[in-house]
Amino acid sequence: MFSRSLKLCASLCLWITALTSPGSVSARKQDDSFFTASIYRARCASRCLSLHITRISAFFKHSQNNGSLVWCQNHKQCSKCLEPCKESWDLKENQCQDLCEPLFPKKHYECLTSCEFLKSVEGVKQGDCPAPEKASGFAAACVESCEEDGECSAVKKCCSNGCGHTCQLPKNLYKGVPLKPRKELVFLEHPSGQLEIHWSSKFNISVEPVLYVVQRRWNYGIHPSEDDATEWQTVAQTAEERIQLADTRASRWYQFRVAAVNVHGTRGFTAPSKHFRSSRDPAAPPSVANLHVTNMSLADDGLVTARLNWTLPHEPDIPIHHYKVFWSWTVPTKSMVPSKKKQRKTINGAQNWLDLEGLQQNSSYSVELQAITYWGQVRLKSPKSSLHFTTNQNNESAKSMLKSKKDATSPVGSTLTKRPSSALEVGTPFYQDGQLQVRVYWKKRGDPSVSRYHVQWMPEYCNHNETRGPEKSVTQENYINLPGLLFSCKYKVTVQLLKSKRRSKDESTTFLTPSCATIRSKTHKHIPCPGEGAAGHPKVLAKPENLTASFSIKDGNITGSFLWGMSRVAPHQRITGFQVTWAEINTESRQNSLPNSIISQSQILPPDHNMLVVSNLRPSTFYRLEVQVITTGGEGPATVKTFQTPNILPVTQHRPRLRQHHPHHQKP
Repeated sequence: MFSRSLKLCASLCLWITALTSPGSVSARKQDDSFFTASIYRARCASRCLSLHITRISAFFKHSQNNGSLVWCQNHKQCSKCLEPCKESWDLKENQCQDLCEPLFPKKHYECLTSCEFLKSVEGVKQGDCPAPEKASGFAAACVESCEEDGECSAVKKCCSNGCGHTCQLPKNLYKGVPLKPRKELVFLEHPSGQLEIHWSSKFNISVEPVLYVVQRRWNYGIHPSEDDATEWQTVAQTAEERIQLADTRASRWYQFRVAAVNVHGTRGFTAPSKHFRSSRDPAAPPSVANLHVTNMSLADDGLVTARLNWTLPHEPDIPIHHYKVFWSWTVPTKSMVPSKKKQRKTINGAQNWLDLEGLQQNSSYSVELQAITYWGQVRLKSPKSSLHFTTNQNNESAKSMLKSKKDATSPVGSTLTKRPSSALEVGTPFYQDGQLQVRVYWKKRGDPSVSRYHVQWMPEYCNHNETRGPEKSVTQENYINLPGLLFSCKYKVTVQLLKSKRRSKDESTTFLTPSCATIRSKTHKHIPCPGEGAAGHPKVLAKPENLTASFSIKDGNITGSFLWGMSRVAPHQRITGFQVTWAEINTESRQNSLPNSIISQSQILPPDHNMLVVSNLRPSTFYRLEVQVITTGGEGPATVKTFQTPNILPVTQHRPRLRQHHPHHQKP
């Protein structure tokens, strides 16, 4: 008795272990992708066509075409049957009676029976349970291990074994089910951009009408990658052995698979097809929509910060790499502002907002926003979107007007410009095997003496100031993968042909690598970015102190000399310069001034120059001076102070200009 109990316990332990093993989890994942909602809906639609097969045959010589589906959709009774098979029906939250009665108040029998059939195929897998006495091994354990088919992995069903219920392999799994289509799919791209896909089925043993469910997945880039591909998505349900798709996009690698389905079920999807990519060039990004000001705030120093927001483009051909933002103070009497007076900023392509800081009150500003992306080494620009707004304190919501205009200076339209002729071609950088890579190509010359190619690459500069020495490799092919690249860098690559007796002339080109955030936005997988998990850079505490000013008058001109000292600087943060900005604070209108006269100016001084001299200042005028330390560890906090010039009228009005003051030229 004890021995029998021990054996039963051992069997139960092994059975539980098998259920919770990784293989079981893997099988369940396979089941989730095999028995999809699109398969259930196709079985539902096939049943409706089967019920009306006699009438369909009277209208169509061959019932295996989309005409039968169209006929069913327009037929009074068949359309009622087809209604629950649509994707919009949700049977998890609703009962069939509640869904059918509002649509067909008088006669809803066809709808109700079709809905109940769909509900049954969602809960009961195809195939039959074997006889209870046929159960053996783990399947024969006297336990209640399941209550419904959905709790069993892969194609297994929840079946009785005489003393309990366990997950068992069914019999008659493919009884009456159509054969799989042949896995070779044929692609034909029309000049209009539509993609036509053909497939062929083996000898069809199905008596009932067969529907085909077509799914696809895709990834960005110039290289196909199943690791970075999207999940499988259903794109069509058809009765024919062909479909036409109008929504394929350039720059994407597509894979397709097809399942043949009838009322009894399916044998599953074909193996993924070969990769397909459109021969069309990708389009430039569309212009940014809904550019507007969402908030304005007033700082203690009297300057305004305005937050801009816009709508990200919906699925462009290529993800946005970055945005360029230009803004400038506008003069009512001038329609155009010189480009040298525009301020510019670049932000990440995944961001849809920007704070414009340091704006003057009660002033008008113009903003231009442009989306930039890259296809290989070709830069694609969107048309510019423009916004005009005022920082009027009396109106909290800025008056804004949005308009889109074509970039007149950009030759890039909706298609690619011609690539510059170069002996080297660089592909789009891609992330694979835990590292950033890029592929470089060159043409093979028909010279038999060429045996090998010597390749050298190194970063010229990086945004994060990290660098490394040159790397080298030798190959006999006319291409090479450059692995382990740094993010946000400009690289130079040189290829040299090694002949049997001498070296040939070098061929070089440069390319840019994307930021880590850009690569992250294109994939569902986690990509570790440099610096994550580590301590951040120490804060720069160096700050200018004792900011003073003195003024001298000569020939009616006022010259200001601004001096400052330095607080203690950390040993590892060496000073590399000073960012100095001065601006005139307008307290009254300047009717006699030119519309384009300089209001503010900024300059970077060397680290040994802690003095700035500004000539031709206006008399009895307030000036705001801002000094910021630049170190190897970044920028420190700014010191701001306001000064007033003496009340002496200058002889003539001159345009103010900045000049650096060298200590060894200073007069005592």
